[in-house]
This record gives sequence, C-alpha cells and structure tokens, in this order.
Amino acid sequence: MEGAAIREKPNIWALLPVKRLKGAKQRLSPVLSEMERTELARAMLLDVLLALRHAWGLAGVAVVTADTEARNLARQHGATLIGETDGGLNEALDNARLTLHAQGATSALIVHGDLPLATAEEITTLIDAHPPGPAATFVPARDGGTNAMLTTPVDPFPLSYGEGSFARHKAAAEAAGLATASLVLPGLQLDIDTPEDLAELLRRGAGGHTMDYLLASHVATRLQQAAGNSSGSEQ
Repeated sequence: MEGAAIREKPNIWALLPVKRLKGAKQRLSPVLSEMERTELARAMLLDVLLALRHAWGLAGVAVVTADTEARNLARQHGATLIGETDGGLNEALDNARLTLHAQGATSALIVHGDLPLATAEEITTLIDAHPPGPAATFVPARDGGTNAMLTTPVDPFPLSYGEGSFARHKAAAEAAGLATASLVLPGLQLDIDTPEDLAELLRRGAGGHTMDYLLASHVATRLQQAAGNSSGSEQ
C-alpha cells in the first residue's frame, strides 16, 4: 500500500495537440485523396484518445486544437479542451503547459495524434519508467522526432518540435538539470507521415480504428496491390 501511495502522487496530465483534420497529412497526397487523409487523421486521433483514456497514472487528458471535429471527439472521450494559438505547434504547447501548471499539474505527457499503434499499456510503461524528481522521459520517433515526452515539472524548457526534435529536447532537458530516460516502445514510435510509414502500419496489421478504416474503405487493399505491382515491375 505504501508503494501504491507513492505512485499515485504525481499529477500527470496528457497534452494531445491536433491540427486541422480536413486535408491533414499532406505528405500522404501521392497515395491518399484529401477525403482519405481526413478520415485517416480522424481514425488515428480516436486510437490515441482511447489509449490515453485507458492508460494508468494520468490525472486527465487535454486536447490542444482549434479544429471543430477534433474538439467534438475530445469531448466525447472526456478530454479537456485548450485552445490553439496562431504561432504554431511549439507556441501552442508551451501555452498549454502554462495552463496545466496554473491548474496544479506537476507533470505533462505530450503525445501526438498520428500514432495509431499507441496503446494504454505502452503509455503506462512510459509513466512507470519516468524517474522521480525533475526528469524527462522520451519515446523518439523512427526519424528522430519526439513522439512522446513526459516531463516533471510541466514546463522545464521551451519546446522545439520539428525535424530532429528528439536530440534538441534531450539536450534541453539535460541543460535544465533534468534526469533523462529514453524508451523503445514500438507502438508509440510509429507516427504516420509518409507512404512508407503507412506501408509499415499495414505490414504490422494491428487492430484499432485506423486499421478498421483502412480495411473497410479498401485503402489497404489498394495500397497493398500497388506495392505488389511495384515490386513485380522491379524484378
């Protein structure tokens, strides 16, 4: 019981930034129509919301967005809403972290909405692995981005999302005197930005809203056939 009391002490809030869903994921334009990209973004957001909702150790989930549909989905899943500023992702999240701090949060877990293989189990693993005291725990993306980041306190350093952000965030955490840890969590490491990412998702063949959409819409079949034809033409 004593150990359980210690584990329940941190007030950890998840922050989930969501861009405009309509026409999202422009880098997938070569293989998906605008409507397909919109539906894919919506399905991935649902998968992440469900993973966060069922993870152990979170005091709450706050969605940072100006998108009407994303706000409606957030409400349906019990998430708090924080308005998005006009200054881009880093400014929006920095402002959101200030909001959480003012409301008494001790830690912030930033997770992005394009992680269709995210699970409650992996998020709980991330929370459990977070060092005590001032600390930052990361799950880097396969391309060097930052797919998940848990910090105590909520806002120990300015955010620097963009290409290669993991290295910048880790360096900033160390410069701020935080203990750091990095985890390899396969579900959280796969963000969907490119046709190659989408192919990897189909290769893994996991469940969830995203895979349900890709299968029901026949997008998966079309992409797999295209990949087969491309492979055959190279032989």
